[in-house]
Amino acid sequence: MRELLTWMLLVVLEIPLFAQPFTADFVAADQARREEHAKLYEQFPQPPYLAIYQKGNKKLVVLAAEHSAASIPPVQYAFDTYAPEVALVEREPGEPFSGPCTEAEDSYTAALSGKHQIPLVRADVSLEQQWLFAKEHGFSYEDWQMLWIIRDAYYRSRETDAPLAAKEAIATYARRDHHEDWGILFTEKSLTRYFKKHYKQNFEETDFVQLFQDLMNIYPEKWVVKTPFYRLANATALARSQFMLENIVAALNQYDVVFIEMGSGHFLDLTQSLHKMIGQPQVIDSRQLPPQLVWQDCTLDGVREISLLNV
Repeated sequence: MRELLTWMLLVVLEIPLFAQPFTADFVAADQARREEHAKLYEQFPQPPYLAIYQKGNKKLVVLAAEHSAASIPPVQYAFDTYAPEVALVEREPGEPFSGPCTEAEDSYTAALSGKHQIPLVRADVSLEQQWLFAKEHGFSYEDWQMLWIIRDAYYRSRETDAPLAAKEAIATYARRDHHEDWGILFTEKSLTRYFKKHYKQNFEETDFVQLFQDLMNIYPEKWVVKTPFYRLANATALARSQFMLENIVAALNQYDVVFIEMGSGHFLDLTQSLHKMIGQPQVIDSRQLPPQLVWQDCTLDGVREISLLNV
């Protein structure tokens, strides 16, 4: 009799009798990642764009971001339209958000999570875990340092035309990311020697905007594929994407409406996995959105961070 009453209650409440939790099934592209991205770039708009997934009463709202202020309006639209119950961001544990909240989508997402009093999850792997992954896969601490120095140089070069001295690049990396127990910090001499060997040009004469675009291009020249930057960035990106997927799964198993912002490259890594798990998305090109009322004086007050995974 008790079992019959339970069954009748489930039917009345329209609760699925055999609801199964979401599970992470990471369909890694591995060596075919570049070719797979090349195909997918033709299927999706230029970032930033939104991908809206729906399965039963579960909704997943993904922002495939361009890491710039251009990604802020679609964050605002997602919060206003879908009212997420939890927000996930591409930001490592313990790392500061990337700039003022009116200039970066991760900090703006954090600000809105505080404003709407919903939990915030850092869905990226810690830098320490990323370094351990790199070391376990045969990369040196010089490879690791140069990965971040080139990235920093690229973002700096977008703001100024002034040449970047090796001494300045080392100081920037040392101030933010260097750990003595990870390895020996570059000297000016060792940095310029390493850069010349692997990137075939002089560090202080390099156009880092062009170099970064070449390195990240989906159709790079053969020498680009062989660089430590490309191989390390590709390997760690896949590991980070898998971790983001695990966070998405955990969030969907606890909340009905989940928002996550991630770089468009990570989203392309996960499209096959998400399709298999939750179906095809509705895609919204952010350029087609009406003007958004962006929170111009946003703050990080009230942000409540939680962790969904036991790591």
